[in-house]
Amino acid sequence: MNNSDTKGIIGIKIDVDTHMGMQRGVPQILSILKRYNIKASFFIPMGRDNTGRTVKRIWTRKGFLKKVNRVGVLQTYGIITLLYGILLRGPEIAKRAAGIIRTIIEEGHEVGIHGYDHVYWHDHIKDLDRERTEEILKESVRIYRDITGRAPLSFAAPGWMINAHALKFFQENGFIYSSDTRGVMPFFPVMDNRVFRIIQIPSTLPTLDEVVGIEGNDPEALSSYFVDSLKKNINILTIHAELEGKRWGGFLEMFLQKSISRGFIFERLIDIAQDIKDRGELPICEIFYGSIRGRAGEVSCHSAPL
Repeated sequence: MNNSDTKGIIGIKIDVDTHMGMQRGVPQILSILKRYNIKASFFIPMGRDNTGRTVKRIWTRKGFLKKVNRVGVLQTYGIITLLYGILLRGPEIAKRAAGIIRTIIEEGHEVGIHGYDHVYWHDHIKDLDRERTEEILKESVRIYRDITGRAPLSFAAPGWMINAHALKFFQENGFIYSSDTRGVMPFFPVMDNRVFRIIQIPSTLPTLDEVVGIEGNDPEALSSYFVDSLKKNINILTIHAELEGKRWGGFLEMFLQKSISRGFIFERLIDIAQDIKDRGELPICEIFYGSIRGRAGEVSCHSAPL
């Protein structure tokens, strides 16, 4: 990675949260990325789709209902997805999409793990003990290996929620990096008074669902807002298969067009992490649970360098 002749680096991180997002959204995003010859990083849950269980967040997370109303939950997920895990048995996201996953890899993109049960991880990982955390991660790694024939090198926490047990697991099991936080720069994380030598690459930009209806309501205005938010160093944009892979595909195309016209280049997160690893220079920051504009509930954030 060499940004001396550019305005900066953009890493596109695609989080897949649902079976529908995997089956319908990912192929759409792949098509868009191919048109612009951009390689990106996809993160996929290894277990079942239990999206319907998020309904309890209406009562447990301040601002959740307001956020889903801005985004349009029915248009985004559809009624069937919203019944998975409560009235319908959710499909196994990764196993049912083994062919799509292999296509992602064949087209030169990165595939990492986005938890096992997205809803369970997001809602419970903060309080899980070492045994339960490792149990989830070991099963996720097993399924990833079965589908891809290779060991995983990266992880992105559902809902940007992580614990120290998971960081220890990544460090001890050959992961190069994880992307579990919101922040401004890559770093080595500190959690529970322990320093982990696993590269942490935070999402540096907001997500579309956090700003739609606030910074704009159409692809033109929103893409301009995101491009104007880019910095001259490393920028990580997290998009969702359920949004940019469906009715917000026009936003993604406009963002790519405008970013390219301003001289930004695109890297997979694994390539960004490998360059950081090769240089061996990284600040140490503490991870803590905090809040950010436009998102209900807590997320993992990072401190200033220690």
